[in-house]
Amino acid sequence: MSVDGKSFITLMRTLQTSTEVYSICPYDVDRFIVGTVGDRRHARMIGLYGQEEDIASLTFPDKTYSAGDCRCTYLPSDGVLAVTDYREHTVQLYQIGQGTIRTVNDDIIKYPSAICGSKGRVFVACHDTNTVFEMTVQGEIVKCHDVGMERLRTISVSKDGGHMVVANSVGGCKIRLFKMEYE
Repeated sequence: MSVDGKSFITLMRTLQTSTEVYSICPYDVDRFIVGTVGDRRHARMIGLYGQEEDIASLTFPDKTYSAGDCRCTYLPSDGVLAVTDYREHTVQLYQIGQGTIRTVNDDIIKYPSAICGSKGRVFVACHDTNTVFEMTVQGEIVKCHDVGMERLRTISVSKDGGHMVVANSVGGCKIRLFKMEYE
């Protein structure tokens, strides 16, 4: 879809995929990275005209995910693909091009249900703790934000890292906007 200056969206094309997709984020001007469901390739690239490809140099654990068990985001400035594992309470950080993986395992990570990235930081919403934690692309957890909502479902952070939006799926189904301030 494209969005014009007056915020009208126009459907450009519909793509058929060989796998079910649960998350999507831009990779470059011609491709997206999608998080998959029921596929041993936890993330794949899809081009604007439907061409699918594996992400070169990445090897994923030998398992498949059900809907909602795996989400991903890509941070182009760092070349990092971040992938959540809902059942294992982890976040994997893949360095695209180098083929390295770093698994982040911490008591703060409980059922990671949503993920996004901005300005070298990865933000992960946890379904059962009502918090969003923030970490570096190297896997260091730097901050935990209590957002005062139950059952967090999705998250987005502005390109400049100045605002965060969080939505939930129970208790009135709220969307909250937060201003991010850094010291």
